[in-house]
Amino acid sequence: MKKNLLAIVAMTLAMFSCSDQQLMDDVQDHVQPLVQVNEIEALKERVKWGDGQACLELADRYRTGNGVKKDFIGMLNMVSLADDFGSISSMEAYLDTLPEKNDFKLVIEAVDKYEKGQIEEALAMAEELDMQGMPDFYSVQGIFAVERGDTLEGQRLIEMGAERGSSFAELLLCIPNWRDCSSPDIPKLAALADRIPFVYTILADAYRGRYGKDVVNAELAAHYYLKADENATLGKSGARWLIHYHEDGGQLPLSDVDIQRLRKLADWEPVEEPEPTTYNDEVLEDAVSQVLQDKMTECACEFGAVYVVETSTGHLVADVSLLRNGSSFVPCKDTYSEEQPLMLGAPVYLALLSTGQFSPDDTIDTEYGVYKDVRDHNWHRGGYGVISLEQALGHSSQVAFTKAREMAFGNRQNEFYDRISTYLSGDPNYVMGVLAFYNVVANGGKMVQLTKKGYGVTVLDEQIAAPEHIETLQKGLRNAVTKGLFCRVDRDYTDVAACGRTFQIVDSSDRRMELYGYFPADSPLYTIMVTLEKDGLPASAGAMCGPVMTSTIDLLADSYGLRSLVARGRNTASVEEPNGTVADTIAIQ
Repeated sequence: MKKNLLAIVAMTLAMFSCSDQQLMDDVQDHVQPLVQVNEIEALKERVKWGDGQACLELADRYRTGNGVKKDFIGMLNMVSLADDFGSISSMEAYLDTLPEKNDFKLVIEAVDKYEKGQIEEALAMAEELDMQGMPDFYSVQGIFAVERGDTLEGQRLIEMGAERGSSFAELLLCIPNWRDCSSPDIPKLAALADRIPFVYTILADAYRGRYGKDVVNAELAAHYYLKADENATLGKSGARWLIHYHEDGGQLPLSDVDIQRLRKLADWEPVEEPEPTTYNDEVLEDAVSQVLQDKMTECACEFGAVYVVETSTGHLVADVSLLRNGSSFVPCKDTYSEEQPLMLGAPVYLALLSTGQFSPDDTIDTEYGVYKDVRDHNWHRGGYGVISLEQALGHSSQVAFTKAREMAFGNRQNEFYDRISTYLSGDPNYVMGVLAFYNVVANGGKMVQLTKKGYGVTVLDEQIAAPEHIETLQKGLRNAVTKGLFCRVDRDYTDVAACGRTFQIVDSSDRRMELYGYFPADSPLYTIMVTLEKDGLPASAGAMCGPVMTSTIDLLADSYGLRSLVARGRNTASVEEPNGTVADTIAIQ
């Protein structure tokens, strides 16, 4: 729903998922002795100790301009921190409490309506902003212009919003190609940070390598995270990074109280480094089931499934499939069988590589996103134009894969379908075949039979494709997360490789969303598949299945004590970090 706006704002506000309600129980002991210089500074000090209620009070002040400059981004930042600290169930829970004619709520709902195709309502809300004299009116109109394909007019309008004091507009101007979450403009952001303190977090994220390796500098990352902390805009992720940096020998001007506070803010609990032990865990399945039920309820999904496989053995650690009936959920089996091989991006990508006619950098002209009876999810925004084969994987371009398949196989289409069938355990119409294929990729090309724990390990094929092609596909799946549509599945402590698809089920208005992935990307331990089905739009594998996968990864990491074992930098990465990321949009892929 309103998360669409945050996808457009892109890297500016991370959607935090963890809960930290216990911080609220301890924080008061540290807050009481504070000298009440003024209410704002006292609230900020409480935020620095992880007080989510203080975040909400500051959000209200940024919304009304009470004691601070009225600021849309300031409000969203504080609400996101409150979400991070567990004081609200979601950012939407706060946004829904705003009065109907509140200007900031109008900004959010106008963009949301436009994303859903309710153009007249969106324009009416934008006009209401104009009548209220809100500079964010220009930001909203600029977004609409870009969505219509008029980039120059959109840029002009956003610049007008920035000139009139819209921090939202200023932030958009610092993110080239903001609709696709390209790398931030570091110099522009640095100049903006003093006036919009949340920007310190974006700068720190950039220098720690979250948007590519080009600007990685640990000392600068630490500097900007400390500046974010000083301005009470530091969340859990940044606090955890600072603790890691400090314990690895980084020189930080921190007192013992500062370290104590950062540990509390980060919910820091150092763990040993045990070898992973896997078993069919009923407790894990129950936790995964709850995550799935919550997402199905939130997104009005009729069916959902999560499968977790121990990569090396093929043992199913968790197998949860549910039908929703009102507010109740009934266990079931996934009976979908009308497979659409062209939409299976990774198997098609491997089949094309195996012909020897394509490399990842070879380009295909998708033109305006329409070819014969195939359409890309962004065809109504002009398509992708000329893209590489690897980009086609990360952006789910069915036009690119259709054209490439015709070039590679010509009249030998049966050869293509036979190859896909081989990749999917000989049965491309079976859901487990798709899961088995992604487990093969995670396994370096070795295909093992998927079984319950206790049935031993059966190797079906020692190497289903050339190792160099498997390695190329692994890199493509990692880049599908760091450069493609599936950025929402990445974690701050480990690298994830993933890909997915969203399509309309034949003879139905239902959309099926499938997301497949594994972690850590350089030395996989677990392979995961998440499936959701719902009636109509919006529907997006990355946006809707993504949070289920990330929660499942967190459950695995915490249940089996794996966080330090799968930490970034522990092993030599098999793929390179990209130079940018792309937000997953609520769209039909």
